[in-house]
Amino acid sequence: MEEDDTPTRAVARGGGGYERLGRISLKVVRGPAAGRVVQVPISRGQPIRGGRSETCDVVLRDDDQISGVHFSLHFEPAGAVLRDLGSTNGVYVHEVRVREAIIELDTVFRVGETELQLTAAERVVVPLSAKDHFGELYGWCPEMRELFDELERVAAMPSSALRVLITGETGTGKELVARGLHDRSERAQQPFVVLDCSTVPRELAEAIVLGYGRGAFTHAAPEQPGVFEQAHRGTLFLDELGELPLDLQPKLLRVLERGEVTRFNERNKVRKVDVRVICATNRDLQQMVSDGRFRSDLYFRVYGKHIALPSLRERGDDVVLLADRFLRAMGQSLGVPPKQLTAAARDALRAAQWPGNVRQLKLVIECAAQLTPGPTIDVRDLHLGPSEAARRDRLDASPLLSLRWDEAQVGFQREYFKALMQRVGTRRGWINRAAELAGMDRSGFVKALKRLGLYRNAMEDAADDA
Repeated sequence: MEEDDTPTRAVARGGGGYERLGRISLKVVRGPAAGRVVQVPISRGQPIRGGRSETCDVVLRDDDQISGVHFSLHFEPAGAVLRDLGSTNGVYVHEVRVREAIIELDTVFRVGETELQLTAAERVVVPLSAKDHFGELYGWCPEMRELFDELERVAAMPSSALRVLITGETGTGKELVARGLHDRSERAQQPFVVLDCSTVPRELAEAIVLGYGRGAFTHAAPEQPGVFEQAHRGTLFLDELGELPLDLQPKLLRVLERGEVTRFNERNKVRKVDVRVICATNRDLQQMVSDGRFRSDLYFRVYGKHIALPSLRERGDDVVLLADRFLRAMGQSLGVPPKQLTAAARDALRAAQWPGNVRQLKLVIECAAQLTPGPTIDVRDLHLGPSEAARRDRLDASPLLSLRWDEAQVGFQREYFKALMQRVGTRRGWINRAAELAGMDRSGFVKALKRLGLYRNAMEDAADDA
């Protein structure tokens, strides 16, 4: 897509910075590592993870009751969200096992035989790029402009040998980041080779990655260089790295460590390669390492610099600005004035969850631009299907469906309030927090608990925790 020099509203004020959470402190108050304090930097929008695995942000290897990747802390406007990541022995807040709970500063929670306390959360001011794009990756929200500043600094490093691991959901633009880093490096005039590991046939994986010599396959070319040789002096982008077969991983590791390739069926001939490797995945490599499905030594070898891409649903009004940009590009390609989105269509774009992210948005907008007869695009022209809000609100309520309407309402309300109380816990101020999450005032929330017969038990639990 061609560069678009149309001024953009979100970056009109230039660079600067914005404030966000930058670091937390966890103290081990009980367990094998009692007294230890761990300070963990918080990356943009990323959770921190704890467990026995060396890939975790908080490594608790001395407690054999803790799983490899046991828990995570994700920081949201409502507070710190503590989640059990499918551990064997669970996560406990006030001795209540939780799958997910909002916790505050000084909250103590238990994993295995270890009790941890969230003791500090420090905010930092992070710089923002004055630009609205990096290469062909566009964005206007603070999260993307922070990302662009980070990418600009990586691209400006004197050596382009730094390995980069890009993570993010499908369609967030991982290849665009890799291409942008290559184009700004001293390797820009050399090859940029892409290998999608998810499309490589298992039986041919070694030959494709490392190449093969004469006589390797019947009816095949006499010899074929692998992707490392093809990318010599340039950049190799390994997309969907998590799909790489486990038995090929040690051979990839040797190439990364030594800069040497031995082709399939050429065991005694070594070829030197000079390649910058950029990897990407939408898989959870930390969990894969913990499960034995990805080698830890390879994980740390490719992890040089981590770039995490936000999903489109986390980017606020970017979805509308990107849609407008795609419409302008379509108008230019067709030689016609760009079509306009109605206010309702813009609201629908903001409300959608976009599991395919920017790639899905681009396809939706291009289809609407070509198939809509008039100059404007309305909600029905986007073909988004049922609203995402409606999908999120659907319940697996089969037990309730056999009840009378009034009984089903009461049953749902009881389950809703019990789940809400489990989520917030019963520390001081829990009623106010729960009422806020439910969109109710305090008095209405308390009345609802009393009407449903939940108030007395809730207050007894709160007294026990006091």
